[in-house]
Amino acid sequence: MNTSTKEKGTKRNPFVALVLSIAATGLGHVYCGKLTKGLILFFISFAFAPIIVTGIQSMSSTFSLILVIFSVLILVGVFIYAVIDAFFIAKRMDSPFVLKEFNRWYIYLLFIVVSISYPTNLSSNIRSHIIQAFTIPSASMVPSILKGDYVLLNKFIYNTQSPQRGDVVVFVNPNDRHKNWIKRIVALPNDTIEIRNKVLFINDEPLAYRSISKTKLSIIQDQITGSVVEEINGTTNYQIMLSNNSGANFRKMKVPNGHCFVLGDNRGNCEDSRHLGPIPLRDVMGRVDFIYLPAETWSRFGVF
Repeated sequence: MNTSTKEKGTKRNPFVALVLSIAATGLGHVYCGKLTKGLILFFISFAFAPIIVTGIQSMSSTFSLILVIFSVLILVGVFIYAVIDAFFIAKRMDSPFVLKEFNRWYIYLLFIVVSISYPTNLSSNIRSHIIQAFTIPSASMVPSILKGDYVLLNKFIYNTQSPQRGDVVVFVNPNDRHKNWIKRIVALPNDTIEIRNKVLFINDEPLAYRSISKTKLSIIQDQITGSVVEEINGTTNYQIMLSNNSGANFRKMKVPNGHCFVLGDNRGNCEDSRHLGPIPLRDVMGRVDFIYLPAETWSRFGVF
């Protein structure tokens, strides 16, 4: 006698599919029995991480930022698609769904654990070794970097090249190692440095100065409190601000091996190597390469 058996199943809840997709991209599809599609969406959510890391390490900061933004937009798009698509797939499944081998709570938990832990570890590694965002709380680097700027620190750059004069760097304050300071490198190991009548001497050579057009400074006028000039230091040049408090003299000294000498661009309103002494290169965290959220005006957005 022929008998027919009907396998028991359960309906798929659209809101459960939505929540699972939020917890791990593609998991809502796995819940609905769409294993292949769920795995594709799941792995896409991680696919751009190596591309982002490689781009940051090997390209210019401008390209890296564009790459990161483009990748994030794609990932957000994939995430939104996965959430919405899983919801409507579950909603269209009117008949009871026969559970598959992969519809087990521990499989779901594995998806969620990987989805949470991988981005967290990746983000931590990027922040520790490749690129980190900082907010500038003071006016010590005006006019180059303003109070309120948001900048990106390239932490990988000094793995491939040595610090150079003119680099703006973030370093650990030797007197309070819980604080990070931002200043400009003006002298390197074994250079001699001296300040006479507000003129910086490197290796007994006075640096040249050029005046800056006031029209160029009008967009940041609110943070200008002194006279702005362009200081030419070897092959690089940058703007500094001088005032009556800039300090007339600094006795000649030689920068020790393994150290650099840093100054704030706002020479009359900052603490730097004139007060801290030379900074160990091992305490230099990286080079400021990009202003991604500028104070005062968006015309300052971009490569620093």
